[in-house]
Amino acid sequence: MNSKLHVLMISNERPSKCRQRAYPIAKSLVERGHDVTLMLIAERRRLGVVEGYWDGVWTVESPDLLWGRLRSGWDPWNTLNRALYLRADRRPYDLIFCWETRPATIHPALLHKRRHNLPLITDWMDWWGRGGIIDEFRPGWYRLLFGRIETYYEEAFRARMEGLTVISTALARRAVGLGVQPERILHLPNGTDPEHFNVPDSAACRRKVGLDLDGPIIGYASQDTHFDLAPMIEVLARVVRRFPRARLLVTGDAPKQIAKLAGASGVGRNLILTGFLPYEEFPWYLGCADLFVMPFPETVYNIGRWPSKVGAYMSVGRPTVSNPTGDVKGLFEKHNIGRLAEWDPEDFCQQIIFLLEHPEVAQQLGENARRAALTEYDWKVLTRKLESFFYRILGMA
Repeated sequence: MNSKLHVLMISNERPSKCRQRAYPIAKSLVERGHDVTLMLIAERRRLGVVEGYWDGVWTVESPDLLWGRLRSGWDPWNTLNRALYLRADRRPYDLIFCWETRPATIHPALLHKRRHNLPLITDWMDWWGRGGIIDEFRPGWYRLLFGRIETYYEEAFRARMEGLTVISTALARRAVGLGVQPERILHLPNGTDPEHFNVPDSAACRRKVGLDLDGPIIGYASQDTHFDLAPMIEVLARVVRRFPRARLLVTGDAPKQIAKLAGASGVGRNLILTGFLPYEEFPWYLGCADLFVMPFPETVYNIGRWPSKVGAYMSVGRPTVSNPTGDVKGLFEKHNIGRLAEWDPEDFCQQIIFLLEHPEVAQQLGENARRAALTEYDWKVLTRKLESFFYRILGMA
Protein backbone atom coordinates (compact mmCIF):
# COMPACT_ATOMS: atom_id res chain seq x y z
CA MET A 1 0.00 0.00 0.00
CA ASN A 2 1.36 3.44 -0.92
CA SER A 3 2.17 5.79 1.93
CA LYS A 4 0.53 9.09 2.78
CA LEU A 5 2.07 12.00 0.90
CA HIS A 6 2.87 15.47 2.21
CA VAL A 7 2.71 17.77 -0.81
CA LEU A 8 3.75 21.41 -1.07
CA MET A 9 1.87 23.07 -3.95
CA ILE A 10 3.03 26.56 -5.01
CA SER A 11 0.63 28.37 -7.33
CA ASN A 12 0.76 31.58 -9.32
CA GLU A 13 -2.99 32.10 -8.88
CA ARG A 14 -5.29 33.89 -6.48
CA PRO A 15 -8.06 32.00 -4.62
CA SER A 16 -10.67 33.30 -7.06
CA LYS A 17 -8.66 32.00 -10.05
CA CYS A 18 -7.55 28.59 -8.83
CA ARG A 19 -10.81 26.63 -9.06
CA GLN A 20 -10.07 25.32 -12.53
CA ARG A 21 -6.99 23.29 -11.61
CA ALA A 22 -4.93 23.92 -8.46
CA TYR A 23 -7.73 23.87 -5.90
CA PRO A 24 -9.64 20.79 -7.18
CA ILE A 25 -6.40 18.81 -7.38
CA ALA A 26 -5.41 19.86 -3.84
CA LYS A 27 -8.89 19.05 -2.52
CA SER A 28 -8.97 15.65 -4.25
CA LEU A 29 -5.54 14.74 -2.87
CA VAL A 30 -6.73 15.59 0.65
CA GLU A 31 -9.85 13.47 0.10
CA ARG A 32 -7.52 10.60 -0.79
CA GLY A 33 -5.80 10.92 2.55
CA HIS A 34 -2.80 13.10 1.73
CA ASP A 35 -1.66 16.36 3.35
CA VAL A 36 -1.48 19.38 1.04
CA THR A 37 -0.18 22.88 1.62
CA LEU A 38 -1.33 25.21 -1.17
CA MET A 39 0.45 28.55 -1.58
CA LEU A 40 -1.69 31.16 -3.36
CA ILE A 41 -1.39 34.85 -4.13
CA ALA A 42 -3.60 36.96 -1.87
CA GLU A 43 -6.52 38.63 -3.63
CA ARG A 44 -5.63 42.17 -2.49
CA ARG A 45 -3.30 41.96 0.49
CA ARG A 46 0.05 43.77 0.12
CA LEU A 47 1.48 42.96 3.53
CA GLY A 48 1.55 39.84 5.63
CA VAL A 49 0.98 36.13 4.98
CA VAL A 50 -2.43 34.66 5.83
CA GLU A 51 -2.92 30.97 6.62
CA GLY A 52 -6.05 28.85 6.93
CA TYR A 53 -7.95 25.75 5.88
CA TRP A 54 -10.03 25.43 2.72
CA ASP A 55 -11.88 22.11 2.50
CA GLY A 56 -9.07 20.39 4.36
CA VAL A 57 -6.31 22.04 2.32
CA TRP A 58 -3.85 24.16 4.31
CA THR A 59 -3.66 27.44 2.38
CA VAL A 60 -0.97 30.10 2.54
CA GLU A 61 -1.82 33.42 0.87
CA SER A 62 1.24 35.57 0.19
CA PRO A 63 1.10 39.37 -0.32
CA ASP A 64 1.62 40.97 -3.73
CA LEU A 65 2.21 44.59 -4.77
CA LEU A 66 0.96 44.25 -8.35
CA TRP A 67 -2.55 44.39 -9.80
CA GLY A 68 -4.77 42.77 -12.42
CA ARG A 69 -3.11 40.18 -14.66
CA LEU A 70 0.29 41.11 -13.24
CA ARG A 71 -0.84 39.65 -9.90
CA SER A 72 -0.01 36.21 -11.23
CA GLY A 73 3.48 35.29 -10.10
CA TRP A 74 5.69 38.17 -11.26
CA ASP A 75 6.16 40.24 -8.11
CA PRO A 76 9.61 40.12 -6.38
CA TRP A 77 7.92 41.11 -3.10
CA ASN A 78 5.68 38.05 -3.33
CA THR A 79 8.69 35.89 -4.20
CA LEU A 80 10.56 37.14 -1.15
CA ASN A 81 7.63 36.58 1.21
CA ARG A 82 7.21 33.03 -0.01
CA ALA A 83 10.90 32.26 0.32
CA LEU A 84 10.96 33.59 3.89
CA TYR A 85 7.81 31.67 4.80
CA LEU A 86 9.21 28.40 3.48
CA ARG A 87 12.53 28.98 5.21
CA ALA A 88 10.66 28.91 8.53
CA ASP A 89 8.29 26.11 7.51
CA ARG A 90 9.07 22.87 9.38
CA ARG A 91 6.45 20.63 7.74
CA PRO A 92 8.02 17.42 6.38
CA TYR A 93 7.14 17.48 2.68
CA ASP A 94 7.71 14.55 0.32
CA LEU A 95 7.64 16.59 -2.88
CA ILE A 96 6.94 20.02 -4.32
CA PHE A 97 4.34 20.60 -7.05
CA CYS A 98 4.92 23.98 -8.69
CA TRP A 99 2.16 25.68 -10.69
CA GLU A 100 3.80 27.20 -13.74
CA THR A 101 7.39 28.44 -13.44
CA ARG A 102 7.05 32.16 -12.86
CA PRO A 103 9.38 33.93 -10.42
CA ALA A 104 7.03 33.74 -7.42
CA THR A 105 6.57 30.00 -7.90
CA ILE A 106 9.82 28.56 -9.23
CA HIS A 107 12.36 30.48 -7.11
CA PRO A 108 10.79 29.68 -3.71
CA ALA A 109 10.32 26.10 -4.93
CA LEU A 110 13.96 25.76 -5.98
CA LEU A 111 15.20 27.16 -2.67
CA HIS A 112 13.05 24.72 -0.70
CA LYS A 113 14.03 21.85 -2.99
CA ARG A 114 17.75 22.47 -2.44
CA ARG A 115 17.38 23.03 1.28
CA HIS A 116 15.53 19.75 1.87
CA ASN A 117 16.60 17.66 -1.14
CA LEU A 118 13.04 17.24 -2.44
CA PRO A 119 11.84 16.22 -5.91
CA LEU A 120 10.15 19.06 -7.78
CA ILE A 121 7.38 18.63 -10.34
CA THR A 122 6.14 21.57 -12.40
CA ASP A 123 2.75 22.00 -14.05
CA TRP A 124 2.37 23.54 -17.52
CA MET A 125 -1.14 24.89 -18.11
CA ASP A 126 -0.96 27.00 -21.27
CA TRP A 127 1.24 28.05 -24.17
CA TRP A 128 2.10 31.41 -22.61
CA GLY A 129 5.20 32.66 -24.43
CA ARG A 130 6.28 33.21 -28.02
CA GLY A 131 3.57 32.36 -30.51
CA GLY A 132 1.06 31.74 -27.73
CA ILE A 133 -1.25 33.71 -25.49
CA ILE A 134 1.14 36.62 -25.01
CA ASP A 135 1.16 37.32 -28.76
CA GLU A 136 -2.58 36.98 -29.22
CA PHE A 137 -4.29 38.32 -26.10
CA ARG A 138 -1.92 40.66 -24.30
CA PRO A 139 -1.60 44.41 -24.93
CA GLY A 140 1.50 45.79 -26.59
CA TRP A 141 2.99 47.16 -23.36
CA TYR A 142 2.67 43.73 -21.74
CA ARG A 143 4.39 42.01 -24.67
CA LEU A 144 7.15 44.61 -24.63
CA LEU A 145 7.80 44.26 -20.90
CA PHE A 146 7.22 40.54 -20.46
CA GLY A 147 7.55 38.84 -23.86
CA ARG A 148 11.09 37.48 -23.48
CA ILE A 149 10.73 37.06 -19.72
CA GLU A 150 7.53 35.04 -20.15
CA THR A 151 9.15 32.72 -22.68
CA TYR A 152 12.29 32.32 -20.58
CA TYR A 153 10.43 31.37 -17.43
CA GLU A 154 8.08 29.13 -19.38
CA GLU A 155 10.89 27.05 -20.88
CA ALA A 156 14.10 27.36 -18.87
CA PHE A 157 13.30 25.14 -15.88
CA ARG A 158 11.28 22.25 -17.34
CA ALA A 159 14.15 19.84 -18.12
CA ARG A 160 15.85 20.51 -14.77
CA MET A 161 13.00 19.15 -12.66
CA GLU A 162 12.16 15.59 -11.68
CA GLY A 163 8.72 15.62 -13.29
CA LEU A 164 6.29 17.60 -15.42
CA THR A 165 2.52 17.61 -15.83
CA VAL A 166 1.11 19.15 -19.02
CA ILE A 167 -2.41 20.17 -19.92
CA SER A 168 -2.10 19.19 -23.60
CA THR A 169 -0.26 16.74 -25.83
CA ALA A 170 1.26 19.71 -27.73
CA LEU A 171 2.95 20.91 -24.54
CA ALA A 172 4.19 17.37 -23.93
CA ARG A 173 5.87 17.40 -27.36
CA ARG A 174 7.29 20.85 -26.68
CA ALA A 175 8.66 19.61 -23.34
CA VAL A 176 10.41 16.68 -25.03
CA GLY A 177 11.97 19.16 -27.44
CA LEU A 178 13.29 21.08 -24.42
CA GLY A 179 14.96 17.93 -23.12
CA VAL A 180 12.37 16.49 -20.71
CA GLN A 181 12.39 12.68 -20.69
CA PRO A 182 8.99 11.32 -21.84
CA GLU A 183 8.73 8.99 -18.84
CA ARG A 184 8.84 12.04 -16.56
CA ILE A 185 5.81 13.67 -18.25
CA LEU A 186 2.15 13.18 -17.32
CA HIS A 187 -0.58 14.45 -19.65
CA LEU A 188 -3.17 15.86 -17.23
CA PRO A 189 -6.02 17.77 -18.91
CA ASN A 190 -8.28 19.92 -16.79
CA GLY A 191 -11.02 18.01 -15.06
CA THR A 192 -14.47 18.80 -13.79
CA ASP A 193 -16.79 18.23 -10.84
CA PRO A 194 -19.79 16.35 -12.28
CA GLU A 195 -21.57 16.39 -8.94
CA HIS A 196 -21.44 20.20 -8.73
CA PHE A 197 -22.74 20.53 -12.32
CA ASN A 198 -25.49 17.93 -11.96
CA VAL A 199 -28.49 20.11 -12.82
CA PRO A 200 -31.96 19.29 -14.22
CA ASP A 201 -33.27 20.09 -17.70
CA SER A 202 -33.03 23.54 -19.26
CA ALA A 203 -36.62 24.51 -18.41
CA ALA A 204 -36.07 23.89 -14.69
CA CYS A 205 -32.80 25.81 -14.76
CA ARG A 206 -34.40 28.76 -16.54
CA ARG A 207 -37.15 28.93 -13.94
CA LYS A 208 -34.50 28.81 -11.21
CA VAL A 209 -32.57 31.82 -12.55
CA GLY A 210 -35.57 33.71 -13.97
CA LEU A 211 -35.01 33.36 -17.72
CA ASP A 212 -37.76 33.15 -20.34
CA LEU A 213 -38.63 29.54 -21.23
CA ASP A 214 -39.39 30.35 -24.87
CA GLY A 215 -36.71 29.90 -27.54
CA PRO A 216 -33.42 28.00 -27.63
CA ILE A 217 -30.42 29.17 -25.62
CA ILE A 218 -26.83 28.68 -26.79
CA GLY A 219 -24.29 28.77 -23.97
CA TYR A 220 -20.75 30.14 -23.79
CA ALA A 221 -19.00 29.92 -20.42
CA SER A 222 -16.00 31.83 -19.13
CA GLN A 223 -14.82 33.90 -16.18
CA ASP A 224 -12.67 36.63 -17.69
CA THR A 225 -10.88 35.19 -20.73
CA HIS A 226 -13.44 35.17 -23.52
CA PHE A 227 -11.14 33.82 -26.24
CA ASP A 228 -12.58 33.87 -29.76
CA LEU A 229 -16.04 34.91 -28.60
CA ALA A 230 -16.49 37.79 -31.07
CA PRO A 231 -17.08 35.53 -34.14
CA MET A 232 -19.96 33.89 -32.26
CA ILE A 233 -21.97 37.10 -32.65
CA GLU A 234 -22.00 36.61 -36.42
CA VAL A 235 -22.93 32.97 -35.84
CA LEU A 236 -25.78 34.08 -33.58
CA ALA A 237 -27.03 36.50 -36.23
CA ARG A 238 -27.22 33.61 -38.72
CA VAL A 239 -28.95 31.29 -36.25
CA VAL A 240 -31.54 33.98 -35.49
CA ARG A 241 -32.64 33.96 -39.12
CA ARG A 242 -33.87 30.40 -38.56
CA PHE A 243 -34.77 30.70 -34.87
CA PRO A 244 -35.73 34.35 -34.21
CA ARG A 245 -36.01 33.78 -30.45
CA ALA A 246 -32.63 32.07 -30.10
CA ARG A 247 -30.30 33.63 -27.55
CA LEU A 248 -26.60 33.43 -26.74
CA LEU A 249 -25.91 33.29 -23.00
CA VAL A 250 -22.40 34.42 -22.03
CA THR A 251 -21.14 34.08 -18.47
CA GLY A 252 -18.35 36.07 -16.85
CA ASP A 253 -17.14 39.60 -17.45
CA ALA A 254 -17.31 39.66 -21.23
CA PRO A 255 -15.49 42.43 -23.15
CA LYS A 256 -17.64 45.50 -23.80
CA GLN A 257 -17.16 45.08 -27.54
CA ILE A 258 -19.36 41.95 -27.46
CA ALA A 259 -22.49 43.93 -26.64
CA LYS A 260 -21.54 46.54 -29.26
CA LEU A 261 -21.05 43.84 -31.90
CA ALA A 262 -24.39 42.29 -31.04
CA GLY A 263 -26.12 45.66 -31.35
CA ALA A 264 -24.45 46.40 -34.67
CA SER A 265 -25.47 42.95 -35.96
CA GLY A 266 -29.09 43.42 -34.93
CA VAL A 267 -29.03 40.71 -32.23
CA GLY A 268 -28.61 42.85 -29.14
CA ARG A 269 -31.86 41.47 -27.72
CA ASN A 270 -30.67 37.95 -28.37
CA LEU A 271 -27.60 38.31 -26.16
CA ILE A 272 -27.63 37.49 -22.44
CA LEU A 273 -24.61 38.71 -20.47
CA THR A 274 -24.69 37.35 -16.93
CA GLY A 275 -21.55 39.05 -15.64
CA PHE A 276 -19.48 37.32 -13.00
CA LEU A 277 -21.33 34.44 -11.33
CA PRO A 278 -20.68 32.92 -7.91
CA TYR A 279 -19.45 29.35 -8.20
CA GLU A 280 -22.67 28.04 -6.63
CA GLU A 281 -24.87 29.73 -9.25
CA PHE A 282 -22.69 28.89 -12.25
CA PRO A 283 -24.16 25.39 -12.96
CA TRP A 284 -27.73 26.70 -12.97
CA TYR A 285 -26.98 29.27 -15.65
CA LEU A 286 -25.14 26.71 -17.77
CA GLY A 287 -28.08 24.39 -17.35
CA CYS A 288 -30.31 26.96 -19.11
CA ALA A 289 -28.57 26.18 -22.41
CA ASP A 290 -29.81 23.66 -24.96
CA LEU A 291 -26.29 23.37 -26.34
CA PHE A 292 -22.90 25.01 -25.97
CA VAL A 293 -20.43 26.64 -28.32
CA MET A 294 -16.68 26.47 -27.89
CA PRO A 295 -14.94 28.40 -30.69
CA PHE A 296 -11.47 26.90 -31.01
CA PRO A 297 -9.60 28.00 -34.16
CA GLU A 298 -6.33 26.31 -35.07
CA THR A 299 -3.84 28.70 -33.50
CA VAL A 300 -0.69 28.02 -31.46
CA TYR A 301 -2.32 29.07 -28.19
CA ASN A 302 -5.28 26.75 -28.77
CA ILE A 303 -3.16 23.79 -29.87
CA GLY A 304 -1.15 24.23 -26.67
CA ARG A 305 -4.02 24.40 -24.21
CA TRP A 306 -7.07 22.56 -22.94
CA PRO A 307 -10.32 24.59 -22.75
CA SER A 308 -11.45 24.36 -19.14
CA LYS A 309 -15.05 25.13 -20.05
CA VAL A 310 -15.48 21.81 -21.85
CA GLY A 311 -15.46 19.97 -18.52
CA ALA A 312 -18.40 22.04 -17.29
CA TYR A 313 -20.18 21.59 -20.62
CA MET A 314 -19.82 17.81 -20.41
CA SER A 315 -20.90 17.69 -16.76
CA VAL A 316 -24.10 19.61 -17.48
CA GLY A 317 -24.95 17.01 -20.12
CA ARG A 318 -25.48 19.19 -23.17
CA PRO A 319 -23.85 18.84 -26.62
CA THR A 320 -21.12 21.22 -27.78
CA VAL A 321 -20.25 22.70 -31.17
CA SER A 322 -16.54 23.35 -31.57
CA ASN A 323 -13.62 23.07 -34.01
CA PRO A 324 -11.26 20.14 -34.69
CA THR A 325 -8.19 21.73 -33.11
CA GLY A 326 -5.56 20.18 -30.86
CA ASP A 327 -6.78 17.77 -28.20
CA VAL A 328 -10.39 18.88 -28.69
CA LYS A 329 -10.55 16.90 -31.94
CA GLY A 330 -9.58 13.69 -30.16
CA LEU A 331 -12.05 14.37 -27.34
CA PHE A 332 -14.97 14.67 -29.75
CA GLU A 333 -13.91 11.66 -31.80
CA LYS A 334 -13.47 9.44 -28.76
CA HIS A 335 -16.59 10.36 -26.79
CA ASN A 336 -18.96 11.81 -29.45
CA ILE A 337 -20.02 14.75 -27.31
CA GLY A 338 -21.08 17.18 -30.05
CA ARG A 339 -20.44 18.44 -33.57
CA LEU A 340 -17.21 19.77 -35.07
CA ALA A 341 -17.37 22.67 -37.50
CA GLU A 342 -14.96 24.42 -39.82
CA TRP A 343 -13.69 27.81 -38.64
CA ASP A 344 -16.42 29.46 -40.66
CA PRO A 345 -19.54 31.25 -39.33
CA GLU A 346 -21.89 29.49 -41.76
CA ASP A 347 -20.67 25.99 -40.93
CA PHE A 348 -20.74 26.77 -37.21
CA CYS A 349 -24.31 28.04 -37.66
CA GLN A 350 -25.38 24.92 -39.54
CA GLN A 351 -24.05 22.60 -36.84
CA ILE A 352 -26.02 24.53 -34.22
CA ILE A 353 -29.18 24.48 -36.32
CA PHE A 354 -28.79 20.74 -36.88
CA LEU A 355 -28.76 20.10 -33.13
CA LEU A 356 -31.72 22.43 -32.53
CA GLU A 357 -33.71 20.69 -35.24
CA HIS A 358 -32.75 17.20 -34.03
CA PRO A 359 -33.33 17.23 -30.26
CA GLU A 360 -33.03 13.44 -30.04
CA VAL A 361 -29.48 13.64 -31.44
CA ALA A 362 -28.66 16.51 -29.10
CA GLN A 363 -29.93 14.51 -26.13
CA GLN A 364 -27.79 11.50 -27.01
CA LEU A 365 -24.69 13.65 -27.46
CA GLY A 366 -25.40 15.29 -24.11
CA GLU A 367 -25.68 11.91 -22.42
CA ASN A 368 -22.36 10.90 -23.99
CA ALA A 369 -20.81 14.09 -22.64
CA ARG A 370 -22.08 13.50 -19.11
CA ARG A 371 -20.78 9.92 -19.20
CA ALA A 372 -17.32 11.09 -20.32
CA ALA A 373 -17.25 13.63 -17.50
CA LEU A 374 -18.03 10.95 -14.94
CA THR A 375 -15.71 8.22 -16.19
CA GLU A 376 -12.68 10.10 -17.49
CA TYR A 377 -12.66 13.81 -16.60
CA ASP A 378 -13.90 13.84 -13.03
CA TRP A 379 -11.13 15.40 -10.93
CA LYS A 380 -11.31 12.38 -8.66
CA VAL A 381 -10.36 10.14 -11.60
CA LEU A 382 -7.59 12.45 -12.82
CA THR A 383 -6.16 12.91 -9.33
CA ARG A 384 -5.69 9.16 -9.00
CA LYS A 385 -3.50 9.32 -12.11
CA LEU A 386 -1.58 12.25 -10.64
CA GLU A 387 -1.13 10.38 -7.37
CA SER A 388 0.37 7.40 -9.24
CA PHE A 389 2.66 9.80 -11.09
CA PHE A 390 3.84 11.27 -7.79
CA TYR A 391 4.77 7.82 -6.50
CA ARG A 392 6.54 7.04 -9.75
CA ILE A 393 8.60 10.23 -9.61
CA LEU A 394 9.44 9.59 -5.96
CA GLY A 395 10.63 6.11 -6.96
CA MET A 396 12.78 7.52 -9.76
CA ALA A 397 14.15 10.22 -7.45
